[in-house]
Amino acid sequence: MPPTLAQNLFVSLVLVQLVQPDPSPGAVLITQTYKLAQRLQSSTTELLNAYLSAQGSPFSDPGFSALGLRWAGVPVATLPFLTWRTMGDAERLSRSYGAYAAFDVFLQLVWDDQAELCPDCSELLAMLGSARAQTRGLLANLTSIMATMGVPAPPAADPLTSEAAGVGAFERKCRGYVVCREYHSWVDRTVRDFTLLKAKYPA
Repeated sequence: MPPTLAQNLFVSLVLVQLVQPDPSPGAVLITQTYKLAQRLQSSTTELLNAYLSAQGSPFSDPGFSALGLRWAGVPVATLPFLTWRTMGDAERLSRSYGAYAAFDVFLQLVWDDQAELCPDCSELLAMLGSARAQTRGLLANLTSIMATMGVPAPPAADPLTSEAAGVGAFERKCRGYVVCREYHSWVDRTVRDFTLLKAKYPA
């Protein structure tokens, strides 16, 4: 009795599954990192809004925006589209690693500032602590991905000195705003980066 169409299809599917190679550990980790960055997008939005709300005027005023405000050492995610799009995998990963290594330090500084300026802002302090823990998770993933791909991690650099704790209250509020805003922008950029990497290295 000849095999039925259903039997032929089943055999074909089994053969396809047998010849499909298992995804590389790097590809799996890229997908995991992409999903982590996606989850962080909403939490970084909430962090920025909570930060602004806790600082008082002018930060908490409706429609507040100071996009031109910068702070030395805080990584800026924005760059021309073609520059970003034509960037190689190694440079893309190295820049992300350097950015999150800096945010690991700056988020601790912002936590310290807010613990002094707004000690009753327990929710904001918890969100800042969570953001730093998630940043370290991203750094660990990036380190593993880079090692798998043979990309050397940039040398660790502390963007701050002890004098950073000595600026005035308003300046600390401005610095914290820049940190939370740029952290949010970098997470958005990481999602875009890993959308490209995930397509190139499917799990």
